[in-house]
Amino acid sequence: MKFLTALLLTGLALGVTAGCASRQPAGGAQGPVVSGTVNYRARIALPADAVLTLRLLDVTRPDAPAIVIAEKSVSNPGNPPIAFELPYLPGDIRAGRQIVIDARIEVAGRPRFYAEKPHPVTPDSLYRSHEVWVELTK
Repeated sequence: MKFLTALLLTGLALGVTAGCASRQPAGGAQGPVVSGTVNYRARIALPADAVLTLRLLDVTRPDAPAIVIAEKSVSNPGNPPIAFELPYLPGDIRAGRQIVIDARIEVAGRPRFYAEKPHPVTPDSLYRSHEVWVELTK
């Protein structure tokens, strides 16, 4: 009886731990994701040929190019807030690294909106919804 109780408690503990380990993406894909919305303040509707590009970048080394952890482009993303999910590999985001979300929107192949400051992602904020703001290009 003690063995069965210990086995059940161990299974329950593992199940709870696994459930907290990562946010699962919608649509049945496996693995953790960084999710949130892209917003802008300009009162402009995006045309059908708009393309939103999001990148999850490791910018830890300022003297080296950013390392692309994940990248996703969405054609005709609609108007803000634009929901997103960026899947990544579990070992790609860890303490001591500087991770950011970079976002841009192109219309007819030309930059229309961009993230003036890349949005930081920390191990503490990893599983929260991120609100990424982009500015109108000048």
